[in-house]
Amino acid sequence: MRSAFLITSMLSLSLMLAACARTQPIYNVAEAPVVTASSGAPRLDQVRSAIITACREKEWFVNPVEDGLIVATAHVRQHTAVVDIHYTPTSYSITYKDSDTLLYDGEQIHRNYNKWVKLLAEKIDFELNKI
Repeated sequence: MRSAFLITSMLSLSLMLAACARTQPIYNVAEAPVVTASSGAPRLDQVRSAIITACREKEWFVNPVEDGLIVATAHVRQHTAVVDIHYTPTSYSITYKDSDTLLYDGEQIHRNYNKWVKLLAEKIDFELNKI
């Protein structure tokens, strides 16, 4: 009886610690479809404008490197996250580029990074839907 309680307690503690993990596998947005309110595919400049608007409203700094590529940087407290946003008239992708003080180890990153990227993607979708 005592050993069953001990095993159950250890298992519960392990699960609680895993749930509180500060790092997670890195989240990238791959080939998300560009969905607009109008019929037909938007122009490349319209997609770029919607992405830039979304980034700025989410307080990401924007660097439009070339047609089809924006580098966006978020500074939150002492943390920095940098992503590449590749886009076409039909899709966009957000991929990890660099970070500072986000516990990145090549596969895992602080869970807040993933939250920021998901919120940015939601805002991009919202802005694209206005086209």
